[in-house]
Amino acid sequence: MSYELTDDVIEVQRGPEPGGLGGAYRTFGATLRGLRTTFARLAEKPVTIQYPEEKTPVYPRFRGRHKLHRFEDTGLEKCVGCSLCVAACPAQCIRVVADENTPEHQVSAGERYAAVYEINMSRCIFCGYCEVACPFDAITMGNDYELADYERSDLIFTKEMLLAEPIERTPLRMEGE
Repeated sequence: MSYELTDDVIEVQRGPEPGGLGGAYRTFGATLRGLRTTFARLAEKPVTIQYPEEKTPVYPRFRGRHKLHRFEDTGLEKCVGCSLCVAACPAQCIRVVADENTPEHQVSAGERYAAVYEINMSRCIFCGYCEVACPFDAITMGNDYELADYERSDLIFTKEMLLAEPIERTPLRMEGE
């Protein structure tokens, strides 16, 4: 069965046959092009950042340590214990136990408040879903990435720890850096 070239048939252009002297030449050339980057970097001195003194700036969209917020004018907590952040968390690292507000014990602006709010940072994947799911902007993720500790129990952040102001240790990267 033979085919004739017509206007509706397109002839496929094929590359050179592998192997032989031409194949060895092409392989050697590709290897030299790849090594060009390596040889260009040999003359550079290593860049060492002295970590505790010099910190790498993070981008403003960086998701780091969680923070619970209060209303600035009244001082009441924004979290109403709705547990939407718990439902949105794929790592299941958030635990919220809600309690009812009373007139003599008003903690949040809603009918309920989070009596217990814990985030297990050793399980958190820093996805930001808790921040997105919160209808009251009660929880946000800051820029602090220095969260290492020696004990796992110290990586469970309680409500008091999340409400406290984080220590500003991490610089922000400015536009254009």
